[in-house]
Amino acid sequence: MTKTLTGILLLALSVTATAKSYPPLQADTLQGQAISSKGKVTYLKFWATWCAYCVEEMPHLQQAYEQSQGRYQVIAVNVGFNQTIQGIKTYIKRHDYPFPVVFDATGDITHQYQVTGTPQHILLDANGIEIYRSALLTDELKQHLATQSGVKP
Repeated sequence: MTKTLTGILLLALSVTATAKSYPPLQADTLQGQAISSKGKVTYLKFWATWCAYCVEEMPHLQQAYEQSQGRYQVIAVNVGFNQTIQGIKTYIKRHDYPFPVVFDATGDITHQYQVTGTPQHILLDANGIEIYRSALLTDELKQHLATQSGVKP
């Protein structure tokens, strides 16, 4: 029994220790509109057009945006490395993606969220606490998003 309680305690501590909290994202979209994650469940996807996995996953991001039904927001954050604003605008327009896109020209946002590679998916609760993070699109991420939107996974 002592081993079981110790195991449960260690598991609880490891989950608590890994829960990261971030200050709200405050940025302007490519369309010049201010956007914030403050007080909102937010799905951030860090990406680049030269990242094959990122490009492959963009239709999923569109689907997540369409299914969010206002229960969470979707923000695509282009990491800005070897990218131009005009190139990103052209890419988004060509594919007719409706979700907000932020261009991280300085790398500050990428640094703030401790992103070390693309793609990177981060789901935050309304208080800025990380619910889920993954390098690639996973079934677990899809389940978290479905739960946020009230859809059964």
